[in-house]
Formats: sequence, C-alpha cells, structure tokens
Amino acid sequence: MNRKPLRIAIMVHRFYPDTGGVEVTAELLARGFVERHGAQVVVITHTRETGEPKDFPFRVLRAPGKRELFKAISGADVVFHNNPCMQFYWPQLLLKRPWVVVLRTWMRMPGETYPIAQTLKNAVKIAMVRRADRLLSNSAALAGHLGVPAKVIHNSYRSEIFKSEVPWANRPERSLVFLGRLSADKGIWMLFAALRQLREQGSEHRLTLIGDGDHRAALEQQVVEMGISDLVHFRGALQGAAINEELNRHRIGVVPSEIPEPFGTVALELMGAGCLTVVADHGGLPEAVGDAGLRFTPKSVASLVQKLAQAATDETLQTELRAKMARHLEGYREPVMIDKFYQEMVKAAKHD
Repeated sequence: MNRKPLRIAIMVHRFYPDTGGVEVTAELLARGFVERHGAQVVVITHTRETGEPKDFPFRVLRAPGKRELFKAISGADVVFHNNPCMQFYWPQLLLKRPWVVVLRTWMRMPGETYPIAQTLKNAVKIAMVRRADRLLSNSAALAGHLGVPAKVIHNSYRSEIFKSEVPWANRPERSLVFLGRLSADKGIWMLFAALRQLREQGSEHRLTLIGDGDHRAALEQQVVEMGISDLVHFRGALQGAAINEELNRHRIGVVPSEIPEPFGTVALELMGAGCLTVVADHGGLPEAVGDAGLRFTPKSVASLVQKLAQAATDETLQTELRAKMARHLEGYREPVMIDKFYQEMVKAAKHD
C-alpha cells in the first residue's frame, strides 16, 4: 500500500539568496526531503527574492501575509522550525499541527547577562519552544542549555565540496589556515599571538585567513603592529570549490573561537579538506572534531601554542589523526543528516 507524500512546512528566518549556515541547512533538508523521500515541502521565510532567481524542487513562500501563512500551515502534516521562528508560529495555536523544532544557536548564550526586557522575551520564547512535539539540537552542548531533553542530530558537511585533493607530503609544513567570518568573537587575535610566540621559539608558522568581515581592517593593523605581517595572508572571501582548493594548501586548520560555538561545521569542513584540526575546547566544537582533532583551552595562547607545535611536529600523532578523520567524517555526510531529520518528521506526524 502506497502512503501519501508527507507534507512538511519548513520555517526559517532567512533563506536563499542569503547564505548563512541556517539558510544553507534549510535548503539542504528541504531538497533532501523531496529527492530522497518524496515529501511535499514548502519553505516559509522572511527573505524576499532578489537578484538571479533559483529553481527549487519545492515551493518557497516569501514574506507571506496572514492568509498565505495560515493556508500553508493548514496544508502541512508537520511544521518544522529550522531554528525557532516564532513570528510564523501563531497559526499553530489554532491548527494544532505537529511541531518539530531544531535548536541551531543559543537562546541564552552561556555566561551572558541580558537586560530585563530581553530576559523576559527570551523566557517567553523558551517556554513556547519547550512545547514542541519533538525538540532537536545541533549538539549536546546546545541541547542542555534549555533544561529540557532534546535529541541531538549533528550538522553534516558538504562532502562533495570539502575533500582532500592534495597529498599531505605536498602541503607546506607549519602551514595554518582559518576559515570563517573575520569578527571579534572568532579569537583570531590568539592565532596572531601564537604565531609570534612560535617565531620567538624558533619555529615559524604561516597563516592564511579565508573570509571577510567588519573586523578585517583591525586585524590587518594588528599584524603590522605585532611584526608578523610576513607570516599572515588575508585571502578574502571565497566560494565553493575555491575554498577547498585553498584549504588543500595547508596542513593545520584552526577554530579558535572565543565564544562557545553551537556546533562548528567549519571543523568538519577543515577535516574534509585534509587539514589536521585544532579547536577551542568549549561549546559544540569538541563534538564536531571528536577524537579526530586537537583541543586547546579557550582563550589560552599558551595552550594553543602547545597544540599547534604538537600538530606540526609529531608525525605519529599526524598519522593517527589523519586515519581517525576519515572514519569520523563518514557519520557527517549529508544523506545521514537528511535521513535522521526525516525520521523525526515521520514520528511527529505519525506518518506510518
């Protein structure tokens, strides 16, 4: 007996042409639900389409009016919030559709204090999210911060883009790479301090920064003031295969974030490109690398220096980590994540 296609409404604040992590994941899941499982999907977003239109195998409802929103949700078997999207929540109060929520970022940043108005707003939002039929999370670190059980489904990485194409022996020794937004919370200053300390110890490492952001000018000035401008190359923002090509020119990838990342897909991308990966030991980053990467004490330059030197010189460790990376990444391919999320949609909708 053939079942009817499962009808899924996916809520996401922003969507294509925006290209952040939540937006990309929403497109990946929507496409996977359709192509791998034959579902009927509508993506509902605040983002209006600009520039070149893009064809999708699903419908995209942009900045819907109240009637459009109500109609879309009334036609769904299950409503899926790809991170809580409470502006679109109100029809669910009336229609009582099964509701799945995945947490992709902190609703309360660990260690942060907020003004009273923001605290109250957060409390209301958290109380509503706790009512979801199924609550999911990027990481165990993120799952625990609301004080209610949430099933962990880790992010995937784009294995068709991020892959090791340059042999280890052909990559320059002591070559470091950072991939991400150039912002103050990414801990890039620690990398600069580590470079200077390693140089003082007689071991010069060279660093490439892939990405852009509002902190770039300050970082460029900082390397000049520290006397390490000859060791640091600002590569700028790259896209797709160009990112992987640049990553393949390096041996060691570093994620020195000062704030606890909700997960850290970038760590998987670095490993996928064949880089030994060193991450700050907080938030979801330890889960992202598992036992296939190295961890340093957050905000500790001394700890970072130690791990970078170890990754650059310990050949036995290099061999062990490279073998572990290949095994570790198998569990983070896109079809694995898509299928796990789809099973949660089926369970919530009781679509047996």
